[in-house]
Formats: sequence, C-alpha cells, structure tokens
Amino acid sequence: MPSHDLRPPPAVSELRVYPGEPVHCPHVRRLVRTALAGHTAIVDDAELVAAELFGNACRHTRSGEPGGTLALSISALPSGLAVVSVTDEGPTSAERLAGAHTWPELKSPTPGSPGWRGLHLVAAVADGWGHTPAEDMGLTVWAAFNLATLSLDGLTDRARL
Repeated sequence: MPSHDLRPPPAVSELRVYPGEPVHCPHVRRLVRTALAGHTAIVDDAELVAAELFGNACRHTRSGEPGGTLALSISALPSGLAVVSVTDEGPTSAERLAGAHTWPELKSPTPGSPGWRGLHLVAAVADGWGHTPAEDMGLTVWAAFNLATLSLDGLTDRARL
C-alpha cells in the first residue's frame, strides 16, 4: 500500500513592491510560482491571476504612470485558503482630475478587441475574487483559491468554494 503524505503544504506569506510597468510581469509570475511551489493544485492558476491583476493595474491605474508602484501579496494558510492580491495607487491622473473612479468589473469584450478579458480569466480560474479600498484612494484586487485537495497516487482534484 503506497504511503501518502497527509501534512498540509507550508504556510506562505510574501509581499513585494514593483514599479508599475508591464516589463516586471515575469518577475511577478516567478515570485508566485516560487512562493506557491508547495501548492501544486493552484500554482498555475495563481500565476495566471497574478499576471492579469498586475497587468490590469499597470494599464488602468495611476500605478502605471511614471514613478507608480504596485504591491503584490501572496498568502496561503494551512486552513486551506490562498489569496493573491495586487494593490495599486488609485485612479489615473485624468480620472482624479475628472473626479471619477473606476472599479474592476466583468465587462463583455467586443469581438476583435484586445481588451476586457483579464477579469473573465480571473473569475474562471479563481474560486472567488473581489476588490477592497486601500489607503490613499488605492485599490486592492484579490483572488482566492481553495487549497482543499484530495490526492491519490498523483491525481489531484481541487474542490471549488
């Protein structure tokens, strides 16, 4: 009878600040993959989600303007929950001048348009996602993953929240 390691994967807590430039997306992906290496059932999805959230923040917030920054947080708890989040610096300068503020939302992509698909990917692979106001008009967009797994001889089935 094969033996099974029933210990939960290790707890994870990582926080990094990056310049708000898409060129740093490979670093974001690498950090997620490294931090969640012990959580094989979700590591690919979490890496994809982090890249999408980072790219969205670079494109749609003040963090993507010259000198802007983004914070990436990765947490995984033995209780069975992992969260990947990106915190931005808030609305673009133009939105601030206009007194406008946009919130992440699922928008229907126009056929042939290159945009509005990122959050659909996030919603499809994460067990939940949302946003929370951060300091100084910033916003934290997060995605949660259920780590509850059943592994039998290398087969893994992740339960959905």
